[in-house]
Amino acid sequence: MFGFLKPHIRPMQTPHPPIGVAGLSKGSDTLKLAGERGFIPMSLNLNPAYVGSHWEAVEVGAAKSGRTPDRNDWRMVREVFVADTDAEAMKLSVGAMMGRMMREYFLPLLGQFGFFEYLKHKPEVPDADVTPEYCARHNWIVGSPATAARKIEEIYNEVGGFGCLLVFGFDYTENPQAWRRSLELLSKEVLPKVQHLKPKRPMVRAAE
Repeated sequence: MFGFLKPHIRPMQTPHPPIGVAGLSKGSDTLKLAGERGFIPMSLNLNPAYVGSHWEAVEVGAAKSGRTPDRNDWRMVREVFVADTDAEAMKLSVGAMMGRMMREYFLPLLGQFGFFEYLKHKPEVPDADVTPEYCARHNWIVGSPATAARKIEEIYNEVGGFGCLLVFGFDYTENPQAWRRSLELLSKEVLPKVQHLKPKRPMVRAAE
């Protein structure tokens, strides 16, 4: 009876829906694969100086298959929290669900694998100093609309440009209004300030 099994729903896109893959390590083999296959590259929430090496991996993979990668396809994953003031944003991020996730899950996980170096803005920073507060200052996009826009532009320039910001979602069940307010400020006050950050599309040479 297994001879009758076959796909019963074909995708709308040809040949398949867009595929995105995330990279973590420096010179990520996953991102090399993304470049080689034309998949969407995504960089996880690490220190921007470290993430800057990820595009090199995409280019290495793309060269293997003769592709020309486009930085507009590159997704940057970040923790983002926007409030009316910097102080309020720090309180509602580090002091709430974002801080709890880092403190109880993500930092212990990275610590088990010796991955704290991925979060440090300088190699000499002691592991003990890598806290939710440290991540909020150096890796997260946290602050007022003006501060958040400035941080996005700083990350953009530090990594050499990217096309899309992916925001980590959190279950702010204890204060859903704060999370909704953050997303509202991000969409209405922050994003208009960073619309000029668009990587130039690569020149594709015609085959000779």
